[in-house]
Amino acid sequence: MMYRLNSTINHKVVVFSVFFFFFILTSGSIVFFQVMRHFITARSAEELTQFAESKRLQLEARLSREIELTVRLAESPLVRLLFRNPDDPVIRPIGVAEILAYGKAFSSGVVSWGCDVDGRYYEGDSHLTTYDPDDAYHQWYPAVRDQKEPFSLNVYHEYFTVEDWYLYINAPVREHGSEGARGIGVVGNRVALTTFLSFLYGVDYAPPPDSDMYLFNGSGEITAARDSAFIAGAAEKPLLSDLFAKAGEKIVSEIQGLAPDSSFSFIDNNTQYMVIPIASLNWYMVVVKPVAFSLILGNSVTIVFAAMMGVVFLVFVIFNCYISTLIKPALTLAGIMDMILSITPNLLAVVDEKSRVIYMGKAMRDMTNFYNAKDCEGKPILDLFNNEDMKAVIGEAIQQSGYFETIRKARIGDKGQFFKVMANDIDSIFRGKFLLLVNVTATMMYGLTDPLTGLANRRNFDQCLKDEWKRAIRDGSPISFLMMDLDLFKHYNDTYGHPQGDQLLKVVADVIARAAKRPADLAVRMGGEEFALLLPNTKLLGALEIAERIRREVEETCIPLANGKGTTSITISVGAACMIPDMQKVAEELVSSADELLYEAKHQGRNRVCSRDHSEPPRWSIFDAT
Repeated sequence: MMYRLNSTINHKVVVFSVFFFFFILTSGSIVFFQVMRHFITARSAEELTQFAESKRLQLEARLSREIELTVRLAESPLVRLLFRNPDDPVIRPIGVAEILAYGKAFSSGVVSWGCDVDGRYYEGDSHLTTYDPDDAYHQWYPAVRDQKEPFSLNVYHEYFTVEDWYLYINAPVREHGSEGARGIGVVGNRVALTTFLSFLYGVDYAPPPDSDMYLFNGSGEITAARDSAFIAGAAEKPLLSDLFAKAGEKIVSEIQGLAPDSSFSFIDNNTQYMVIPIASLNWYMVVVKPVAFSLILGNSVTIVFAAMMGVVFLVFVIFNCYISTLIKPALTLAGIMDMILSITPNLLAVVDEKSRVIYMGKAMRDMTNFYNAKDCEGKPILDLFNNEDMKAVIGEAIQQSGYFETIRKARIGDKGQFFKVMANDIDSIFRGKFLLLVNVTATMMYGLTDPLTGLANRRNFDQCLKDEWKRAIRDGSPISFLMMDLDLFKHYNDTYGHPQGDQLLKVVADVIARAAKRPADLAVRMGGEEFALLLPNTKLLGALEIAERIRREVEETCIPLANGKGTTSITISVGAACMIPDMQKVAEELVSSADELLYEAKHQGRNRVCSRDHSEPPRWSIFDAT
């Protein structure tokens, strides 16, 4: 058992070390990967943010320049003079020259303009159309002309050629050039988006590796892309959800209520998205980049981490080798001890906290129906015995806490045998109990029993009373004690002789022995014609029932005379006492109290039981034969 136990310890240490190492490796790898993933994501987000911010600034700077040129043209005195006199042969060439000069500075290279006087709309010096107030496509003209703002910014599909999406920057020309004055016309800049935004993807585009950039409006419609064919010529702009699926839907939902100076990023399907608003156009910019988390494996930090794990593994290997070296002598010694325990004649067993057999020696195993040690292991120990006395003795030892030692009698076959029972808790490698039963019948029979009656002698009684008294103090349980004496035994002995007296003592002893039904109950011949019965964990009422049964059975027993001429009988007097032991009492008080009660029974007329319960207020009771 000890060898197997130490082998189990060695095996468990190795298994625990392996599992612990893999736990450290797995948990460490997960934490390392998450930290590196966070680092790569944060670094990538910072890179994308810097790129997006630079492109936004470029776009807003170019847009501001176009707006400024348009507003300055609308405020030009020559333009106001032209709009008031568009057909004047002197004023018209000067005014048109002013417009054409500004047009050269625009991204489109041309200025669109129209005035109320002649109702015509021009592009440069070319007439395009005549304003029709009933045409829905012309309603933008009065809207811009009469607006209070210095300019308007819109993106429309070109309604003249229906070929492309255009950016329109228009400004009202006011009669007196002052705020609130009546508008007399409109000047503007119409430029194709693909042309206007081409600088974003020009020679200085320089995005982060593998990234791409798109512009889109609040509805999720893509308004600019690196591939201009992706936008140009489409009557309906493509949607973010068409290009990025769920990630596109997420972007459109999260830009609602996004502050002009804020941004957000997220990762979806190993792709990072960075979104920032472009307040001037009421658009948004998204920069998209795949995140290569596989780069973590080739990172120098990963190599350092792998080296650390290698060092940890080496430490575990050295630790297991060291443990094996330490345990090897113990395993050798345990093998020797296992052999010794297997041949000991004493009954030996080790059980766990649920009373299941961990080890059972051969001597105890021979008392069960199992002959193979493996058949016993793991089974409740009490289920292995058919002998009720042995089950009671072992069951009592298992129930005790701490160290326990006592002497118990058990019937093995047709003979009663005494066992010194020792048990102690195990709370080191596992929780359980060690049991040892030493058969003392052969070596201590005459030191523990009365030769004539076979009952326990006074020496045995003193030891058992001492053990039970300690146990009762620990458990707070009562102990009852019956002191018994045969009535007029001297007269009986003188009348029928000593052999007949010895026969009488044997018969009475058998009656008392049958009353001791539990292994803990102890029937005693105190000396001469005095007998006793120790009843642990028994209240006075139960003890009185036993005492009365003994008294009545002795009275009714007919004892054959040695000469064969008839029978004789005798009576017995009993003193019954009960106590709950504590540290202020001694066991002799119980014996002395029962002895006084026996004297009282004799004084009351013999053949009766007198009792007192010391665990309750003083009270006398007498069972009288009459």
